[in-house]
Parts: sequence; structure tokens; C-alpha cells
Amino acid sequence: MPDRVAEACGAGQRAGRAAGIAMRLRGVSFDNWLRSPDHRDKKPKERWLRELYPWPVLAQVDCDERLKGRVQSIEFDDADFDVTLVSVDPQPKRDTFKYLLHIESDGLGWQSRPYADDFYMHGKRDGRFATVYHAKKKKEEPLETTARAFFSGRWQSIDADSFANVAVSRFLAASLVDKMVTKAWGAWGNLDHYPSARLVGGASPMLASGNDLWIGYRYYSEGAHAWARQCAGQASRVVALYFAPTKYQFRTDLPDGAEVMSVTELDDIRLGGEYEELIRVLLRKLELPHEARPLVELDPIVRGRVDSPEVGVTDADVHEALAALKRACASKAQLRYQLAAGVLLNRWIEEERRRGRVKRKKFYASFKPRIRELASWAREAGVEGVNVWADRTDDSCGTPVTYVRMDGVDFSYHDIPDADEFLASGPDALTWSGVRLKPIAPLVLEWARLQLPGNDGSEIGDQKVTSRKQSA
Repeated sequence: MPDRVAEACGAGQRAGRAAGIAMRLRGVSFDNWLRSPDHRDKKPKERWLRELYPWPVLAQVDCDERLKGRVQSIEFDDADFDVTLVSVDPQPKRDTFKYLLHIESDGLGWQSRPYADDFYMHGKRDGRFATVYHAKKKKEEPLETTARAFFSGRWQSIDADSFANVAVSRFLAASLVDKMVTKAWGAWGNLDHYPSARLVGGASPMLASGNDLWIGYRYYSEGAHAWARQCAGQASRVVALYFAPTKYQFRTDLPDGAEVMSVTELDDIRLGGEYEELIRVLLRKLELPHEARPLVELDPIVRGRVDSPEVGVTDADVHEALAALKRACASKAQLRYQLAAGVLLNRWIEEERRRGRVKRKKFYASFKPRIRELASWAREAGVEGVNVWADRTDDSCGTPVTYVRMDGVDFSYHDIPDADEFLASGPDALTWSGVRLKPIAPLVLEWARLQLPGNDGSEIGDQKVTSRKQSA
């Protein structure tokens, strides 16, 4: 009897094809895949990989065997896809058909990156969707291969063209948050994963410990605040993590039991900066570290020995600078890096003000006290090769300009709180070198980054500095 039913179903499908009806599998979606037996033994990361599949495109593919080798044009989300049905293979033991699909698109996401991937999709004889998976090369998901290189810092092993795209960034960000949360909240025991929660949007947590702790994340801080407010009360403690601050004013109030924290702060406070470089790569929209200019090229520009045209500030620069200033400073290299971040934010805020976005200046004014803290720490700790002073200039409107000189490079800032305390006279008075860093602020940030521990330009020692009071 089962054979007769299958034969009847097959005859019905053939009749439908003959009548010109598109043979599309019913129920092709990530949610339906989660309900299928195929997902039950999958690890959370593999579930996230499936969530990133082009489900709306797969759902529109005509699987009629007569279309093998022909290109089907499918439009979704303002992108054009070319889909080719490569093969159709019956699987009698499973009572399914296996379809090999090749999907291409000229431009997707914020990088307008060409997309090309192969998928195996299985369907029942009656046209119901069964499962879908990537046509793996060497038995590996391409995203998994990229992730292994990413987390091991093997940047030379990553193809930049295939790396910088939205699907990769979403997967790596979720994987990184998973690693960080598991380490930071390990005392809570095993945290449950919720793969049904989409990586963008939705009210479910990403990780949770019953009703005691819910943890979720969004890339921007505004989304993290909204998620925390939405989920407050559903667990005793709700923690929302984010990567980049939203660059305008937004609602930040939170109810009791809800909190928002950047992944940078989590890494710095709870994990000792273990993931600093990986976070920075994601903040810079997957810009690979080994693609940076060499220090020997940047150093003479920063010191004013080689002229350089003005360099534009990007969102990636701003995200990196804001994250840098959230970290603790206990070394000369970190001091240099954070001072460079301050120069870049100074430049960005000035540009925003000229564009009429005056509220952003108020929103980011909080970084000025941080520069004050850095200057005070450098003076108190007596960091070798570092001098801190203030001076009243003709364009400072009576408020002293604060200077920090590091190995011959002068960082300068207006409107630093209590800058009068840095005023000096007599033999302690210094004079600004006259080299303007703001026009080349992105290069200065890159120059300072290269001198962080572990980078190829860290020829300047980075031993932690002990203050004079502590050593006395």
C-alpha cells in the first residue's frame, strides 16, 4: 500500500508539472527546519548557520526536473538571484528527492558582495519540505572554515572578498558573544541556547539560565536597550550586549533587573581583554588586521616628517575609537591608543557639528572626562617618555588646551575638565610641536593600534606601569 500511495503522489506531481504548475516545496523556512527531526542533534552554531541560509529564495525555487541546468531568476529584498537546479536525485529509502541548487547574486548587504553558494534541499514525494544543508566542500561549512581562522587569528587564511559580508559578520558576532558569555557567566552552570531566536530581531534570549538569567545581543546599543526593556520581568536578570554605540540620542531608560553592556566592557572587565582584537575586527566591518599599512609608513606621517592629505573618518573608525575608550589603561601602548581614539572623536564631532548635528556633540562629550583620566594617570604613573601640560592659546577662549607628548608626538584636546591643573611655567613649560593630528586622525588611530601588544609594530615596550604612589 505505501508504494501505491507514493506512486499516486508521484503521478499527481507529474500531472501538475505537465499542467505548468510550479513544483515548489511547501514549508521551506528556518522555523519549519527547527521543527523537523533534522535539527535536534545539531549544535547551536550549526543552527545559527542554517538561520543565515537564503530561505526566501529557496522557497521560490521551482524543483521541476525538466528545469535542470536552466537559470531561474528570483527577486528578494531588492536583490536579484540566479538559481540553477543542478540535479534531482530520488532517495527511495527516505521517500524523498534531493535537489542540488546553485544560487548566485551580484550584490548583497552593506558590502555589495557577490554571492555564490550551493545547497542540497530535500523534499517529500508529496512536495513537503524536509531539510536543507550547504553543499559542503571537504565536509566543512564555508562559514565554519572562516570561523576557525577568525578565532585563531589566522588572517592570512581568510579570503577578504568572501569574508566581508553580512552573513559572515552575523555568524561571527553570534559565535563571539557565545564564547564570551559562556566564560563570563560560567558560574551559572550550563546556559541553554535558543536557536529559534533570530540573530536580528525577536524577543527571545540568545542564552539563558531558566528564569534567573536571560542574555541577548544586538549589534547597536539602541537595539540592545530596546530588547532589554522588552524582556525585563521575564527573568530575574536580563542582560543585553552590543558591539557598536548608536550614533545619535535614543531612549536609554531601563526597568529594574535589566542592564545593557558593550561587548568591549564585558571583555575588559570580566575576561581580561582576551577578545579585544576580534571585537575590533567586527567593529571595523570585518577589516582584516594584516591589511593595515606598515608602521614604518605611518610613523613619519604622524610625526609630521611626511606630508599627507586629509583622511576621512569612517563609521568603522568611530566605532573603534569609542570602544577603545571603554577599556582600562595600564600600559604605555594602551595610553597611546586611547589618546589617538580621543583625537579621532574630536575630529568626528567637529565634522558632525559642521553638518548641523549639534546633539551628537553633547552625546559624545562624555569622552572628554576620559581624556582627563588618561592624562592624570600618565602624569601620576610617571610613564617614561610622556609629558602632560596645558597652555592657553589664542584660539582657546581662555580655557587651557591639554597636551600629552608621547615619544615626540603631541596629542592635544580642548575643553578637558580641570585643565588648569596641568598648567606649567618655567622649566616645566613645554611648547606644542605644531603637528596637527586631527586631519589625519584615522592614520593616527591605525598607527597607535599597530603598537599594541601582539601587533607587528610593537617595538615600544608595553610593560604595565606602576604608579609612583604604589611603588613608594
